[in-house]
Amino acid sequence: MRRISSLSFSLAFLLISILPISDAKGSEEEHDSHSSVEGLMRGERLFYGLIDGKFESKACADCHNTVEIDTFNWNPNAWEIAHQYKERSLEEFQRAVLNPTGTTMSKMHLTFHLNESDVELIKLFLDNFEEHGLTKRKPVINKIFLFILLGVVLTWVILDIFFFKKVKRRYILGIIFIIALSWQAKLLYEAGTSLGRQENYEPDQPVKFSHVVHAFDMQIDCQYCHTTVTSSKHAGIPDVNICWNCHSIVREGSHSGKHQINKVVEAWESGVPIQWVKVHNLQDHVFFSHAQHVTVGKVDCGTCHGYIEGMDRVRQVGDLSMGWCINCHRDTEVQFFDNEFYSQYKELHKKMKSGEIERVTAELTGGTECSKCHY
Repeated sequence: MRRISSLSFSLAFLLISILPISDAKGSEEEHDSHSSVEGLMRGERLFYGLIDGKFESKACADCHNTVEIDTFNWNPNAWEIAHQYKERSLEEFQRAVLNPTGTTMSKMHLTFHLNESDVELIKLFLDNFEEHGLTKRKPVINKIFLFILLGVVLTWVILDIFFFKKVKRRYILGIIFIIALSWQAKLLYEAGTSLGRQENYEPDQPVKFSHVVHAFDMQIDCQYCHTTVTSSKHAGIPDVNICWNCHSIVREGSHSGKHQINKVVEAWESGVPIQWVKVHNLQDHVFFSHAQHVTVGKVDCGTCHGYIEGMDRVRQVGDLSMGWCINCHRDTEVQFFDNEFYSQYKELHKKMKSGEIERVTAELTGGTECSKCHY
């Protein structure tokens, strides 16, 4: 009996000694979790500049957008920063925010009144943001949905004409039917003609390379970067070693700071090429040669690509359809004289000398023949 009571006392003492520890651990974990959530929320508020006294003018989100945008923003977006510093130490991130080495960042960050704890919370928010990415823009209206809706309207009109007969004034149904059917036909026509075309296509690039800075401000000739444009089908996308000719010295952009040029430096040092996104894409069954147009036809780059010197982010300005090409071949006069390529067209030379024709277009040299582009 004494042994049982002694055992009971031992078990009771053990339980009493364990329970407070257990409660303390649970309370501590709960507190840490609560602090983490609060810290994440405060970091988000700091990033958006919603806490008084931390920013004099622009906050982080004013320069580093958290949603997809159509305009060209020199600054890296929030996801790019989050991704860049995801695996880096807190001290490195704090140093970049509080003591930036770049001229552009230094000027802007002078208006920050952040301490190390604030920056730690901002990094906590960015680490979480990196997992979710930028907020996608919602489309204004879906054309497929509109097409289906018009089909429903047409179906209702037909059913009312033959079965329901709710609308007494039949001409109203006729007007609705014509409008809905015309609208559907327009949508079908637009979808059909735009198939495979990408006019106004303006993709984001892995590096924010601006033609305004390079082609207009710095007056760099197109052929310095696009080296094969005079001798090949393709203009050639410049390799990083061409970028390195300048950026081995130029390490900070007047607009973009160091972040974008650092991508070029990393590509050079790692040997991993920059994955540029091609903007102008023709159908697979179409043959096109830059050499034929630039070297022989003496066509200026802007004829097809538009005012490229004025584009920060390159955009396709023409639809590059077959009609677009044929109209150009019919209207554009070629440099017929003092051009070795056209010396073979002896009949055309005779007609020009006799005055039978006043000018030579690409059409007269076979520019509208099917086999020239499709063979």
